[in-house]
Amino acid sequence: MRCLWLTRKYPRPINSGELIYSDGLIRSFAEAGVELTVIAHDNSDQAVGDGTHFSEYTDEQGVNWRLGTPDLGGRLGSLLTSLPGDAYRLKNGGPEEAFRKALDDETWDAVIIDHAAIGWALHVLREKNLHNGVRPRPRIIYISHNHEAKIRREIASKSRDPLLKKTILKWDAEKYARLENELCAGADLVTAITDTEVDAYRENFPEQNYLCLTPGYHGDVYPDHKITEEIPRRVIMSGSFEWIAKRMNLEIFLEKAALPLALSKIELQIVGKTNPRFCAQISERFPSVNFVGTVPNMSPYLLNARMGLIVEELGGGFKLKQLDYVFHNLPIAGLECAVDGLPLQSPEEILLERNTEDLVHGIVETIDDIDHLNQMRASAFEKCSSAFRWEDRGTRLADAIADLSK
Repeated sequence: MRCLWLTRKYPRPINSGELIYSDGLIRSFAEAGVELTVIAHDNSDQAVGDGTHFSEYTDEQGVNWRLGTPDLGGRLGSLLTSLPGDAYRLKNGGPEEAFRKALDDETWDAVIIDHAAIGWALHVLREKNLHNGVRPRPRIIYISHNHEAKIRREIASKSRDPLLKKTILKWDAEKYARLENELCAGADLVTAITDTEVDAYRENFPEQNYLCLTPGYHGDVYPDHKITEEIPRRVIMSGSFEWIAKRMNLEIFLEKAALPLALSKIELQIVGKTNPRFCAQISERFPSVNFVGTVPNMSPYLLNARMGLIVEELGGGFKLKQLDYVFHNLPIAGLECAVDGLPLQSPEEILLERNTEDLVHGIVETIDDIDHLNQMRASAFEKCSSAFRWEDRGTRLADAIADLSK
């Protein structure tokens, strides 16, 4: 099976949840025996191409990468188009030209659109079918990372930005929603990251074919790690804090939790990639919080805390850091609305509460109960140890695409 995959950028080095998901799916899909070509922008952190609008790279799996520029252009031009800002940036700088050429010159069994921001590719496919025909017509697969209509509208409505910027956010959210609807209506198969999001899509597109693809895990595993009295009374929040939704969620949590945790002499540590200016602003507002920023290896921090936090009030989906916590044998404390896709029960295997105030209270009550913390992390590790294998995801995706042709 010959497949053309379009994603945002070459996902290595991996420094965000969205790159973890794309990289894991691409690697496991390639291992499923398909012939795979990927079109994307190069990675601005560590480019593998020559920096031009079109360069090629073959990775260790034999996947052919056709790469555009490492740096993306601005979003301003998107205001004059039907595309959201992200989609406008991602189609320019090489990927759209490479996609058109690939459709003109080669035959594909499937085209995989990885993320709603790559929805511009659907417009190209429609144009080709209308004017020239794509021979034979490839199956179209939409890989969803979030229910974009829900999360983008939520972000725009809760934004604290000035009126003009908030208006632009709302306009962009509606563009995302329209593009997502086009993908759900026009694809032959839609995948989602949780069953909850499959159900949300099915409400509007009940006749569509769906496949739930929760993430796998291929990071470091610490099966023998235990919580001890020597570990500081510390809770940690890891991840990337570059996207506006991530920053908003962080601020919402800190406004409610930073002071009560500090008063209980519990250290709150934030570790992960973020804008230095944002980090400085937040550090000034919340001086009791330990902002570490970008680190080369998250493991030393995860192994030196008593609980890992999942506290995003806005948006949904599967939080990739959940698996980092589980496989580092770190007990999880989170909000019920934020934790989705883990087969864990509270309070035996995870600490879940409906709101931040109750969660902080639960953390304070649990932080010194070493026996319970070890019960939580051991039970979670055992239940998840064989449930999140990337190779299973790639095989299931390949099988689902093959079934479309039967």
